[in-house]
Amino acid sequence: MSGLLPIVEQLEDCQTDAERAEWLLRVPMGVIYRDQAEIRLVLRTAGFLAGVSYLDVEFAAINSTRSGQGCWRDGVLLTVGAARAAMLDVARNDGAA
Repeated sequence: MSGLLPIVEQLEDCQTDAERAEWLLRVPMGVIYRDQAEIRLVLRTAGFLAGVSYLDVEFAAINSTRSGQGCWRDGVLLTVGAARAAMLDVARNDGAA
């Protein structure tokens, strides 16, 4: 047993960057917030640095100030959208970034 929560163990069990990218796109934001240090370690150990960059963007967005209407600001929306598109590309192209 690794000592990680089962959902993070699923990431650790991924065999390809495509699988890791899909996991990152599907995992609840609460898990990213709560377990970002463990997720980062798993991604770095696997050599999936694009995943680390994606994690950084999502974690920053979770912690960003929102507009008066409760929405992310335009810069955050654009950054998150671009990061998610990059992860989708990895997931769809069998890990080829």
